[in-house]
Amino acid sequence: MPQCPHCQVPYEAGQRYCSTCGSFLLHPEQGDTFCSQCDVRVSNRQEFCHECDAPLKGDPAALAAEAETPLAQAQAPSPASAPKAGMPSWLTGVLVGAAILVIILLILLFTRGTSTPPAPALAPKAEAPAPAPPAATLAPTKPATPAPEPAKPAEATLQEQLQKELAILREAQLRKDIVLFMSVYSLTYPELDNKRASTLKAWEGFDFTNLVFTIDKIQSIDPDNAIARVTWYMDTKNRRTQDLLSSTQTFQVRFAKELGKWRIRSLEEAEQ
Repeated sequence: MPQCPHCQVPYEAGQRYCSTCGSFLLHPEQGDTFCSQCDVRVSNRQEFCHECDAPLKGDPAALAAEAETPLAQAQAPSPASAPKAGMPSWLTGVLVGAAILVIILLILLFTRGTSTPPAPALAPKAEAPAPAPPAATLAPTKPATPAPEPAKPAEATLQEQLQKELAILREAQLRKDIVLFMSVYSLTYPELDNKRASTLKAWEGFDFTNLVFTIDKIQSIDPDNAIARVTWYMDTKNRRTQDLLSSTQTFQVRFAKELGKWRIRSLEEAEQ
């Protein structure tokens, strides 16, 4: 049997996703792509990782593993500058001081023989009191500038809001959680009770081995209504025969905002 290129677990021929690690198994000639968050091999048609629900931005294709950039090499320390040639500064200072001392001695010897008796000392004049310094004037204080308010996070785009609700619907399908599943549908969805009953009956016959979706052609009708095309890629296993089946379904979905959250108001199958 062939083995998963990511975790080397054997899988059955025709299986699209590895049942152990969730790696995409078909078309390896198109190159391996991996989720940048959990490093799981993903499909080139996914917008969200089916393991950690991280968004796969780009074309709606899975992100390729980003190559790590090498660390910048530390610059070599610059060589110490060579000492200047010539006489050291301390020696120059000593020579200059000695020359000044010699000049002072010569002057003293010259003036000793020709000096006259000193004149009587005059009484020192009374010094006028120094004027008091002018009083310091205080500079007007400026009012404190209020600190800027922290920037508020940007509101999520319409596509991101719709993708969040579809991710909840995907999780409910994989866990077969009917309460979570129905929370994504509007209370005004046509035949809401039939939708609940048909979903529970379908879950009795098969299990999802993998489930991913893409969303495109998003059109905002007004602040509370939008239309988009949603395509689901499903890998299922028949609970009675254990047969594996891969299928794709595309729907034209109408969303309506209820109590601040987007809900599925109606849907109809569309061409892929």
